Formats: sequence, C-alpha cells, structure tokens
Amino acid sequence: MKRVLTFIVTACILSGCSSIAVLNPKGTAGEKQLDLLLLSLLLMGIVLAVVFTLFVRFLIKYREKPGEENEFPIQTAGNKKLEISWIVVPFIIIIVLAIPTFATTYELDEPYTNDKKPLIIEVTGEQFQWSFYYPEYGITSTDELRLPVNRPISFKLTSNDVIHSFWIPQLGGKRDALPGKENTLRLKALETGTYDGKCAELCGAEHALMTFDTIVENKTNFSKWIENMKDGEKDG
Repeated sequence: MKRVLTFIVTACILSGCSSIAVLNPKGTAGEKQLDLLLLSLLLMGIVLAVVFTLFVRFLIKYREKPGEENEFPIQTAGNKKLEISWIVVPFIIIIVLAIPTFATTYELDEPYTNDKKPLIIEVTGEQFQWSFYYPEYGITSTDELRLPVNRPISFKLTSNDVIHSFWIPQLGGKRDALPGKENTLRLKALETGTYDGKCAELCGAEHALMTFDTIVENKTNFSKWIENMKDGEKDG
C-alpha cells in the first residue's frame, strides 16, 4: 500500500513539470481539436462511470455471505440483453466520436480560398534548427516564427535531412516535415503573444534543442518586423 501511495504522489508531482499547452488553445485549429479531446474524455468518463458502478454493485450484491463459504455460485449464460448491449453501445460510442472527428479533420485540411488571403510560409527543418521563408516578402528567419494575428497561415513543410515534426501546441496539431516531400499545415492565431514551437519527432542527439519561438503580433507590428528584416538583409 505504501508503494502504491508513493507512486501516485510521485506521478502527481511530476505531472506538473510541463504545462499542457494543448488545453489552452490560441488558434482556430487548436480550439476545434480541444473540442474533440473533450468529447472523447466525456465519452470515456461515461464508460468508466458505468463500469465502476456495475463493479461496485456486483461486488456488494454477490459477495460471500456468512454461511455460504462452501456454496458454488449459480452460473448463467446466454443473456441476450447483455450480449446485444455490449455490441450496440460501443458501436454507438464510436459513431458519436467518428462523425465530428471526420468533419473536423476534413475542415482543417481544406485549402484556403483566395478571398481569405492566406500567408504562405515555407518551413524547412534540419538538424537542428528551423528556417522560415516568407515568399510574399522575400525574407528568411531562423528559429523565430512571426505571424500576424487573425490571418490564415499556410505552412509548406519540408526537411533537408531526416523526418521532423512541426508543432505549435497552442495553435494546432503537428505535421511531419519530410525530406523530398512537401506537407501543408493550415493554422490561424486568434490572440497575440509568444508561443512555444518544437520538433515532435525524435530526429537526433540534439532533438530536445530544436525549438523555436512563435510570436503573434498585430498587423502594424508585423509589418514593422517585415521592414526591419528587409533592411537587415539589404545591409547584410
């Protein structure tokens, strides 16, 4: 018992070593994915509640009573109601989860139309840094990603060496950056601020250091940064 309590306390303490950024989304994709996560947790919670309720009920109802120590319990088989229930109920749960999951997945993967004026950023992963090229402005940034708030972003992901995985937890899900192949990830930041970005694929000895800052700014500050970057490249 002492070992079990020690394990539980240790697990609770260690669980606070890193923030769960995906539970505090700041982008449209992140919010939709959080809704799916909460729906999944709700369904799992209902299943657990039913299982534990039945477990406690059966534990009390069919426990060994004084004077029944040598009696063998009556065996039952072929209960059609139970057999139908444990086939139909899981099927219903899967359908309830599958419909919004498919709808959200296709919605997030839908290409932006021209009227939304997405900002295209070409992202290149390599051991061990990220490069961000803005073809609309002709500038490149390394390990610092700047985004305008409330503007759709279309990331074109690739890699110069091994497989990497581009991830900004608070803005949305991750997508692999593959050598010789281009993947697309679409996100939109809803709030200004600085968010952590990282590689979510083990890519070598310094994988843990392959991080970047994602700075979301209003239109005015983003335009100033663009001009400063252009001036710096001209001077260089």
